[in-house]
Amino acid sequence: MSITVLKPGLLTTIQDLGRTQFQAKGIGTSGALDLYSHQLANWLVGNEEHAATIEITLLGPTLLFQCSSVISICGANLSPTINGILIENGKPLQISTGDILSFSTILSGSRAYLAVSGGIHSPIVLGSRSTDIRSQIGGYYGRPLQAKDHLRIYSSNLLHPIHWKLSPELHNHVTKKRKVRFTKGKQYDLFTNNSHQDFITSDFHITKDSNRMGIRLAGPPLEIQDKQELITEGVTHGSVQVPPNGQPIVLLSDRQTTGGYPKIAQIASVDLPYLAQKKPGDIVDFEEITLQDSQKLYVRMNTLMRVQKAIIREALKGVIQYGG
Repeated sequence: MSITVLKPGLLTTIQDLGRTQFQAKGIGTSGALDLYSHQLANWLVGNEEHAATIEITLLGPTLLFQCSSVISICGANLSPTINGILIENGKPLQISTGDILSFSTILSGSRAYLAVSGGIHSPIVLGSRSTDIRSQIGGYYGRPLQAKDHLRIYSSNLLHPIHWKLSPELHNHVTKKRKVRFTKGKQYDLFTNNSHQDFITSDFHITKDSNRMGIRLAGPPLEIQDKQELITEGVTHGSVQVPPNGQPIVLLSDRQTTGGYPKIAQIASVDLPYLAQKKPGDIVDFEEITLQDSQKLYVRMNTLMRVQKAIIREALKGVIQYGG
């Protein structure tokens, strides 16, 4: 059972929840940038959240299915079609042997996640199937997908098609515009008062040289009060570093494990999926919250995710054969 890549798209990779146990050894996490959409897509086809999905960026691939299965697409709306017929995000969809899945116009967001019932097969490297492009490990030979690649998939657990879809409200992090919430970074106090003010009152534009390592922003230069060398220390997903040019960088899944640039902010975990759906040219505005508020938002998000998973699994009863 396999999928053949006819056209690879702009940047199409295999991702899962990432390899989170080895940062102390200098190995990055990788993993889906929008973990929320990744998990929803998996649940819709009866997979657990750790199953690998295909992360599709801006310009989607063209895929030939060599077997019948059930798929779902969550995240960005890239106008997906099966055999030229428009399909919807956020629902389980039957796909048959010989069908061609393709994408065209971007309607919202920047990254879509394709899940296949049973999961996508790729070697597990250091506990994850995620593609780490720089290290060339995980995924499909450690690289983005290319034409003529053949992706192995596991057998589907779904017994027959499903005729329902998720509420559009569950995708509002892709479509709605709002401010990105943050807490103060470790070196926040090193920055000037003007920089503090500029960070929360100014528009920052996402630049075209952004990638899976980080979102590069253009706006008023952020300056520290006294130039000084900092000791390199660990960074995490959502750390906002400010290099000497004063233009902030929001670190993402393919980030380095350590860095010496001062960190003015840490993006709240609940807003990382929202930020992952931004594309070059989009505007980002920031709003400061307390650490306690960030923690409450994170707990609330995890509670909602557990509820969503339970509801989806209940809806799939009778059409899915659960495995171990």
